[in-house]
Amino acid sequence: MVSAAGSPASVSILRHLRTLGHQVIGLNASPETEVLGRAFCDEFYLAPLAHTPQYLDFLADRLKEVDIFLPFIDEELIAIAEGWNQLPRELVARIAVSEPSVLRDCVDKCRFQGACLDANLPIAPEATAPPAFFKPRNGRGGKGVIEARDNRMFEALQGRNGVIQRAISGEEYTVDAIFDLGGKLLATVARKRLRAAGVSTIGEVGFDENLHDLAERLGRRWTFKYAINFQSIRDADGKDWIIELNPRLAGSAIFSALAGCDPFAATIALARGDAWKGHPKHLRVWRYWEEMAQDISQ
Repeated sequence: MVSAAGSPASVSILRHLRTLGHQVIGLNASPETEVLGRAFCDEFYLAPLAHTPQYLDFLADRLKEVDIFLPFIDEELIAIAEGWNQLPRELVARIAVSEPSVLRDCVDKCRFQGACLDANLPIAPEATAPPAFFKPRNGRGGKGVIEARDNRMFEALQGRNGVIQRAISGEEYTVDAIFDLGGKLLATVARKRLRAAGVSTIGEVGFDENLHDLAERLGRRWTFKYAINFQSIRDADGKDWIIELNPRLAGSAIFSALAGCDPFAATIALARGDAWKGHPKHLRVWRYWEEMAQDISQ
C-alpha cells in the first residue's frame, strides 16, 4: 500500500512496484487524484486527512488488507507516531517506518535542529542575519519555506513557529539511505539536484563516500529502519551541511532505483526478512510528466 498515490511524482513509483510483481493499493486524501490513482493502482481509496480523528481507524482497516505500507506524507508519520500504541502490534509491523521517537525527532524541524546540534552533526546553523531560510516546524516539499534576503524580511520571520537556517551556497544533494531492521546502514545513493520543483526533476545519481559517512553518523544518533532520505548542501570548501531529514521514502527515490540501488525493493525484502544488497551506478536522470484526459462534457 502506497500513500500520495495519484500525485504526479507517484506514477513512476506505482509503475515500478507493479513491474516488480506486486499488487499495489493506493491512498490519497485529494479527490482530484482518484482518476490517476485508479489508473495506476490495482485498488485505490480516498483517505481522510492524516490529522483528522478518522485517519487511524481508516489506516487500521486498510492495513488488514496489505503486507506492507509505504507512507510518503509527513503528516501520516506524525499520526502514526501518536497512534502507535492504539494500533494492534501485527498491523504496526506492516508500516515501513522507524520507531515513534525517531519519527517525532525528524519530522519536527525544531527538534531535529536541536538534536543534531547536541550530537555535533553538521546541521545548517541557525541564522542571526540574512541571507537565511525559514522552514515551518512541520512542513514538506518546500511548502512554507521563505527566503530572507534582507533585514526587513529577516525581522519579519522572527517569532514564527519554525527554524531559520543560514543560507549556504553550494551543490544540493538528496541522499537515500537504506537501513536494516536493526539500524545497520546497508547502502546509500546520493542524488545531486540539478533542477527541482518541490521534488527533483533532473538529477545525477551515484555513490558518494562523504555522504555515505554522513548517513552513518546520522544512524549512530537515531536507530533508523528501512529507507530514509536527507537533504544536504556541499559548500565551496567541500563541507556537507545537513538541511533536513525525512524518515521515510523520498518522492524521488525512483532515481535511486534506476541507478541499481532500489529503496522500494529493499524495503519490501527487509519487511519479508530477506537479505538485500544494492550496487549503485552513476546516472543522470530526467523526470517528466505525462498527460491523461477524462471526458467530463456530459
